[in-house]
Amino acid sequence: MPDRQIIPDEVSYNSAISACEKGGQWQLALQLLKNMPDERVIPSEITYSAAISACEKEGQWELALSLLSSMPGMGVIPNEISYSAAISACEKGSQWQLALSLFSKMSEMKIPHSVISCNAAMSACEKGTQWERALALLSSMQEVGPTPNHISYSAAISACEKAAAWEPAVALLHDMLTHQLMPTGLQAGSVASSVRLASGKEPAWKLLDGLLVLWLEHEPPEGKLQSSWLDDDLCDSGTSEGVVRVLCHGPGVIGIFKPAGVTTEVAMHELTQHLAHQKHVPKPVDLHVVSRLDHPTSGVLPLALGAVGSAAANWLEAQFAGRLVRKEYVCLCEGPSLGLTGCQGNVSTSLHTVELDGGRASRIEVSPLGRQAFTGYEVLARYRPPPSPNLLLPSHDGEPGANGHGDKQGPEGPELMLLRVRPLTGRTHQIRVHLASIGRPLLGDLTYGAKEASLLRSCPRLFLHARRIELRDLAGKPFVTESELPHELEEVLAQLQRVAETGPEENVAMTILAGTDSPDRDQRSIVAIPTRLSTAGPLLASGDGSPESPDELDAVITHARIGEGY
Repeated sequence: MPDRQIIPDEVSYNSAISACEKGGQWQLALQLLKNMPDERVIPSEITYSAAISACEKEGQWELALSLLSSMPGMGVIPNEISYSAAISACEKGSQWQLALSLFSKMSEMKIPHSVISCNAAMSACEKGTQWERALALLSSMQEVGPTPNHISYSAAISACEKAAAWEPAVALLHDMLTHQLMPTGLQAGSVASSVRLASGKEPAWKLLDGLLVLWLEHEPPEGKLQSSWLDDDLCDSGTSEGVVRVLCHGPGVIGIFKPAGVTTEVAMHELTQHLAHQKHVPKPVDLHVVSRLDHPTSGVLPLALGAVGSAAANWLEAQFAGRLVRKEYVCLCEGPSLGLTGCQGNVSTSLHTVELDGGRASRIEVSPLGRQAFTGYEVLARYRPPPSPNLLLPSHDGEPGANGHGDKQGPEGPELMLLRVRPLTGRTHQIRVHLASIGRPLLGDLTYGAKEASLLRSCPRLFLHARRIELRDLAGKPFVTESELPHELEEVLAQLQRVAETGPEENVAMTILAGTDSPDRDQRSIVAIPTRLSTAGPLLASGDGSPESPDELDAVITHARIGEGY
């Protein structure tokens, strides 16, 4: 602007800093703020709020607090927006004490609380497992304002879920209904997860069944029609572009096969067009994604047959959020042996999303700042490293690689392991990051894998396939969808040499991949947990017996998690 003989003013700087904030360029935002006095431009509360928001979006909570504290010295009085942005920054940085301190400071400064600042404070309580404080904040909102919204209740419910406080979580659902707020599928699922942890799956299902009745009662006629009009001959059909294939469908849900190299969004778009053409309707059919598969992952993908907020979408979202969906993947990883065929284990480290390139990309890392994640696995088969990492298969980069693994074949060296994986949670890249974190990255993983050091660089794609998923359709009946291992992955296994073992588990891998494994295998370590939900309200049916203590329940659930089939 000076080159054009135009003097930047406060509005110009505010606009530029806001643009940096939206683009994730917090360093540039701070530099612009620093330059303003040199240009004899006085920053305002709008300027500081935008700069604090830029720090908040990139997790720079310390810088956000520094900016907030420097405002009075510059003759600028912090306002509600400034404090809300700083509270959100502390929440993202898991600094719940500082967040609540800022929230209290607002009252001392006679700055009225907004829904945004209250929700940010409650989210901070959730990060710190301070569910009682979160409920106290929500109660204060109901008494003196501002009026709680869906986000307010979500924050309080999430705080209860993280602390396994199922009774107040159930009470929050009733409170929402009292205030004419229909719980969403995510909110209902979060409460159901708390109930499941405390008393088992059946009470959790009863809770969701009660809410399903309400969702169906409030469903518009066109939604009820769409959730059930698919033809029986739709199964095994594909779209005209050949991107997806319908595996099966039921009331409110459709299961498709998503090939590798196609995003979940593209697969859904192609299917909506295909269904509209088949049913001769003028616009695309409403479908809702409740769970995603990574771009390089193939396999079963369930979709809700309805728009966001429909009974079908809420029903499926509640099952996923409640961790009541049984998901099974098959993957091939490399590294030190995980034990003999049939050995089981789990990974339970938290996963944190780190934004890159101004928010245009991201990477998942193991971090205590992240969200809880649980992955169970079972060894299906073990393979020796091939004599060459470019074993007669198309390579990712087409370049030959040196064979650095031929002298390490044996019990002490690395090997390839075919795993059956059951994620209890559904975090982004969860299976890939969890296995890489224990030194067993997946074959063909160009983000978290061994890359040039891989035992089999010529693996044509990420060796991760969603083989089976089990949930309930809108009629409450079991909905099971399976997908066989794609041909290109079968070819990889066909050229590998099995590690010799003796025992009844030796043929388990081929049985699993053929889709004929008995569900009885998954029941061997389930522990029955008595239920007692008579005090939880009309949405829950009472049970017999009394629950164990929280410590005992945690031990039981940890022991039984793999056996429960997640």
